[in-house]
Order: sequence, then C-alpha cells, then structure tokens
Amino acid sequence: MIRRALVLVVGGLIVLSLAGAAAAQVQAEVARLLRVEWSPLSEEWTRPRLVGHVYNDSVYRIGSVRLRLQSLDASDQVIREDLAWTYVDVPARGRAYFSVRRPPDAHSFRVTVESFLLISRERIDETP
Repeated sequence: MIRRALVLVVGGLIVLSLAGAAAAQVQAEVARLLRVEWSPLSEEWTRPRLVGHVYNDSVYRIGSVRLRLQSLDASDQVIREDLAWTYVDVPARGRAYFSVRRPPDAHSFRVTVESFLLISRERIDETP
C-alpha cells in the first residue's frame, strides 16, 4: 500500500514538473513576440508620462503587463530603473494602450516588457 502511494506521488511530481517546464517554454516564446512602442507626453494639465502600445505578435492573450523603464543619460547609460504595472489585456496578434508616470531627470528612456501573465491561447479566427 505504501509503495503504491509512493509511486503515485512520484508519478504526480513528474507530471507536474513536465507541465511546469512546458509552461515556462511557452512563456519564453511569447516574451520574444512582444514589443513596446512609446513616446513621452507632457501636457500642462497632467504629470509627465510615457504613453504607447504593447504589441503582442503571439497566439496567446496576455495581461498584467509589467514594464521596465530605464532612464538613460546623454551617453545612453542607464542611470535609473523603474518597474510600472500596466493592467492591460493584450489580445493575441493585437496591441493595448498604456500610460505610465515618466521618471524624472532622464535624457531618454528604454521601455521593455519585464513580465506578464498568460491568459489563454486564442484561435486564429478569434484574433484581430
């Protein structure tokens, strides 16, 4: 009885580890298919912001995107890094708008996707 339970536990752990490895591989593949286009926004009536779109060229819908904002000096050296959550839902083969507070005192910026959640795989006829 104990041996059978041990076999079931070990078998379950093997299945879970394989599923986790497959999920990590999908996450990495989707990450390569994401890009960000942005521009600075300075309006009199609001704080300075970085606005743009997160583009998703994969077949997966993603959400809870976290952006890495790197502030650069005049020689393109990183002088500050910030993370900003953009609670957007980016459809497969689509894009979503974001607006985040602009870090102060930088010559320019580099904006990349730091992390995201996979929501679902979408059929081709369901995507925009």
